[in-house]
Amino acid sequence: MTLKEKLTRIVWFPLGLLRGLLEVANNHSRDIQNRRRFPNAKISKGCNFSNDVSIGDYTSIYGNNTINHCKIGFCSYTNFDCIIQNAEIGNYCSIAHGVRIGLGSHPTHLFSTARMFYKAHTYFKAPIMEQIEDYSEYETITIGSDVWIGAEAIVMDGVTIGHGAIVAAGAVVTKNVPPYAIVGGVPAKIIKYRFNEKQREAMLKTQWWTKQPNEVRKMNTIFEDIINNN
Repeated sequence: MTLKEKLTRIVWFPLGLLRGLLEVANNHSRDIQNRRRFPNAKISKGCNFSNDVSIGDYTSIYGNNTINHCKIGFCSYTNFDCIIQNAEIGNYCSIAHGVRIGLGSHPTHLFSTARMFYKAHTYFKAPIMEQIEDYSEYETITIGSDVWIGAEAIVMDGVTIGHGAIVAAGAVVTKNVPPYAIVGGVPAKIIKYRFNEKQREAMLKTQWWTKQPNEVRKMNTIFEDIINNN
């Protein structure tokens, strides 16, 4: 670094320090606001939520999650560094670190996939065409209850994942997943089912995931009967 560059850096140092302090203060105030907003959930540091996010009781959201336009049920958790958008997620779900849900899409039928060709409003306000009315960049994702999504899996827009399903780590889910299916790969395909067809039907009929933990605890004999006698 030259002397001129060093002097320039020193001149800008006070402004940089002020901006750094403001950023730290903003981050801490955001964390406090998140905890007050969801007092019956556990919200770790560094999380960002849109104003319309809903999080159920006893749900844990670990650090550095970005969650926009979502509804998350009770007794679920998301691990570190997840991005979740435009999703409805059930109860008792387990979402591992680095999962990406609802990243949006670009139209493929135009001569370009660049945003300025299909969005009327862009960051630089330089659209080439008006937004296409029949194209939706984001589609709602529906994830049932008791779903486990492995580390760094990706769930594409518009997908439905059934109750009790498991998505393997690193999978890319592009199509709907049936209840209690285990899927993996790119694109994700069914590997097997957690239970046989009769057991799956019986488990779905219980709708145990709609109940609070103290009620579920009393259903152990029902679960044992389903697994052992079907």
